[in-house]
Amino acid sequence: MGEDPPTITLKGEDLVSTDQVAEQISLDGAREARLVAEEVSDRIRAKFGPGAIRRATTLLRVS
Repeated sequence: MGEDPPTITLKGEDLVSTDQVAEQISLDGAREARLVAEEVSDRIRAKFGPGAIRRATTLLRVS
């Protein structure tokens, strides 16, 4: 079988509440990118309406 993935150990000391944290560290870059895209999508829909973002295949050709 394959090798076990490397182990990461974290230790937290002097923790503070989330409202005092400048930035939360993530170990999952792909998840963070999805969260940013979701936030941007929400802002676009809030400004331009629910139909502002849709699949390109549903758009009409103008050529």
